[in-house]
Amino acid sequence: MAEFYVQNSLNLEKAVKFNITLRYFVTAQSRGDHKWVLEIGTTYSGADGNPISAKKVLPIDVEDFDEVIEDSVASLCSGIDWTPLAVDGESPYVYECVPTTSGVSIGSSVYFTLKDLLPSSGIDLSSASIVLDNSMTEFDITGDVQIDGDPYEYKLKWSPPLRVYSRYS
Repeated sequence: MAEFYVQNSLNLEKAVKFNITLRYFVTAQSRGDHKWVLEIGTTYSGADGNPISAKKVLPIDVEDFDEVIEDSVASLCSGIDWTPLAVDGESPYVYECVPTTSGVSIGSSVYFTLKDLLPSSGIDLSSASIVLDNSMTEFDITGDVQIDGDPYEYKLKWSPPLRVYSRYS
């Protein structure tokens, strides 16, 4: 069993302890193959004052191990009263953008980093749209942008589609 703490990014005064256990068992039908079960729980009371039931995941696979932990902890945290919450008074901002000059090749990739400082509720990109404006036409390139990171720092990359140039004599 391992212990870890979770803190809401809008309440830096409260940390909730969680326990995580990964166990295995063998059933008669499995002929000696191990079956793994993951259990995550807390002794912290829910927002309603009642105990929060532990999450058990069976069977567990290595491929989705991180996602299962993240989803389970998020589900458990949704039942916790995190108040008082700090006000998220600052907007996210562009931390870095490359290239920073004009006159760059038409085939160059564009990189930029969005940040949101704590205390913060994070950056919600679910309704964001990214538009390329060439001063004559606007192009929605949202679906072509690669996004990596977490809600407090996202790295975005846009690479223009392959350009084929032909010359005829």
